[in-house]
Formats: sequence, structure tokens, C-alpha cells
Amino acid sequence: MYDVDGETYLVVDAQVHAWDASPHNQAGPAGEVFAADLLRRHRELDGSAVPLPEVERVTEDGLRRDVFAGGHVDRAVLQPVVLGDLFVLGFSPVAWHAELAARMPGRFVLSGELDPDAGQPGARGIAAKVRRWDMRGLTFCESRRPGGRMELRETWLRRALARCAASGAGVVHLGVAPSAGPAPWRRWRAAAGQRVHGTAPRLPSWAEPVRSGSALPVRTRPVQRVASAGFDVAHFRELATALPRTSFVLGAGCLPADELCRLARLSNVHVLLTEILPWISATDARAEFGRAFGELLLAFGPERLLFGSGYPLVRPGRLVEQLAEYRFPDELRGRYRDLDLDARRAILGGNAARLYGIEGGRLAPAIVARRG
Repeated sequence: MYDVDGETYLVVDAQVHAWDASPHNQAGPAGEVFAADLLRRHRELDGSAVPLPEVERVTEDGLRRDVFAGGHVDRAVLQPVVLGDLFVLGFSPVAWHAELAARMPGRFVLSGELDPDAGQPGARGIAAKVRRWDMRGLTFCESRRPGGRMELRETWLRRALARCAASGAGVVHLGVAPSAGPAPWRRWRAAAGQRVHGTAPRLPSWAEPVRSGSALPVRTRPVQRVASAGFDVAHFRELATALPRTSFVLGAGCLPADELCRLARLSNVHVLLTEILPWISATDARAEFGRAFGELLLAFGPERLLFGSGYPLVRPGRLVEQLAEYRFPDELRGRYRDLDLDARRAILGGNAARLYGIEGGRLAPAIVARRG
């Protein structure tokens, strides 16, 4: 619980990653670049106070210190990321999360992994895994590498999601993978044709793998950046409409602001604020953050917005403290109303507690529909 000014907040961090991006797990240049981009992003957003090995590979000690003790978090939702072509053992698979949850009981909510592009064979046994590990949600993530746009119109996908919802995983996450890109509003302007200046990250010395038995580096040609996954908004709207009892959680930066806000007409669509919260106190982005946050508030209301830090990219402590006391800049107060106590409690943890079945900080038994 987070206590401030005599008020108590239940805090649920809906996006936490337990990944291994260390050099021994990188599968060649693509994994090397992906890890280097995340390291650069962490230093830009959170400084360099976290030791390098703990950014490369998340540990139990780091989670206890940065998320639960110093981060004011009561429960954390572990979001899987596989990327088997980039990392030998996977980047952050759900099997690791299940082991971590067993070693740290009462701390995590598990979300399963499902790749729409892997086809129906990739969804076999997913409902059994949901019941085995008491998963409360599913995350659409690429099993091999980000490869463009996810196909969401397949009939088998709807059936698989319905089975998982009946087994207890009634929340679907989309567009919540760790991002090393610029602030969402800069990406939106770039997509609209405006030029955004930036510099490519310099690969650190530790990210220079070598071939077995050779002193030559693996990289023999320029490495292309790993593409970001996307999806067709019309196809997503069809999917969400066909499954009204399933809650869909979209990342705040996965779509341009106007397209994302139009999806608020669907009552089962929620937004995870991870990608915009790092700029909540940035002096050079106060207006941009205020407008992005305010438009989401107007469209979805505080009852459909979720707090997320994206740890280890950003430690949740300062985000919790700043969101609990956030006020819109003076130039925006005529357009957006400041959050009241109920709205702050809902965003920091109440909404996520309702979606994932958390009662008083503890995970309630999942409601499972049984045959017969």
C-alpha cells in the first residue's frame, strides 16, 4: 500500500517484465541490438542508478527492492515476451514467470503468451496452461521476432480466447511489449509526416558477442533495427465486439491518440499508461503528457485506465508518487479536470484489481466455467 497525506492506495503495476537480455542469452546481432536499445532507453528514462547486470537480467532481489519495497507496489502483473529468434532461451517467457511466482508467493499475477501469427497449432493446450498456472490474462506477443502486423481476424483465435476466458484468463493484453522508441507523441507526429530528430544508440562493449572458437565478432554487416509489431484497428474492433465478456488492455502508445480514443466506444477496452507515464514530471514534455493523459481520461474515464511502469525500464516508485499528486499544467486546466481521490485510487490499482480478481491485495480464486 502507498500512504500519502493520510490516504492509502492499493497499487497494482500492470506491466512488469522479468527478462534475461544478458550476452549469453543473445542469439546473434538482432538480440544484441534489442538489448542495447533497452539499456539505452532505461538510462534515458530512469538514469543509471540500477546496476547494469540488473537491467540485463531481472533478479528476485531487484524486484523486491525496486518494485515491492521501494516501488510501493502490492501486486505486479508479469507480461511475457518470447522472441525466440533473438534470445536463445527466450526473452521473458511465462515458464520463468511461473517459477518466479512460486518463489515469491502473493506478489504476482501471471499472463500467458499467445502469438496470433503462429496459427492455431500455437494455441494448443493454452487453456490447460491457464488453469495450471492460474493465469488471469493473455498477452499477444511474437514467439520468434516482431514481424509486422498481427492477424486478429482468425476464427480459431476467437475460440481460443473464449476457452481461456472460461478457464479464468479473461484479460487480453495487446501492444504492451517493452518499447525502446521515443515518446508516443513524437512517434505519432513522425507517422503524420513530421520529421523527428534522434540519434542511433551506440552499442556497448558488452554487447559484442563472438563466434564459438573464434575471436571474430558475430556482426559482419550492419544490423537492422527490430521492427515493432502492429495490428489492424478494424480487425481489433471486430475481435473486441465478438468477445464482449473479455477485457482488452491496449498500450497507450500502440496507436495514434485519435484512433485509440475512438476505441473507447467499446466498453471492454482499457488502456495501460506505461508508455506515457515516464514523462509525467518531465519539464520539456509537461504539456505533451498532459494532453495525452487528458484525452485518454476524457475518452475512457478513470475507470478504464491502468497504471504500469514497464520495470525494469523504469522503477515504479517515482511514478506512483507523482501520479498520486498529479495536477494538470495551468494551460490545460480549462480543458481537463484534475483527478479526485477516487480516480487516483482507480488508476493506481483499483481498476487492475477488478480486472485480475485481486481482493484486498490478495488474488481471489478465478471464476472458471466448467462443463457439465
